Amino acid sequence: MASLEPPALMLFGGNDAALAYLELKSIGLPEQKTRELSEALCTLLEEEVGIARDRIYIEFSNAERHLWGWNGTTF
Repeated sequence: MASLEPPALMLFGGNDAALAYLELKSIGLPEQKTRELSEALCTLLEEEVGIARDRIYIEFSNAERHLWGWNGTTF
């Protein structure tokens, strides 16, 4: 699932250079995979969108099944 929003005025570290803020939420996200996922996502955004990897911020969240709803129930 992806949501791309129009350019927003954002500052990180007092700098308004291009940046990306990502939230990756998953049921059962293995902690040992977050470094690998971070590398892959930063490489993708750097190559495809041109955002420097030191301007890409990722929040990883491991969600409990009962906190995700779909189709009138939860996972």
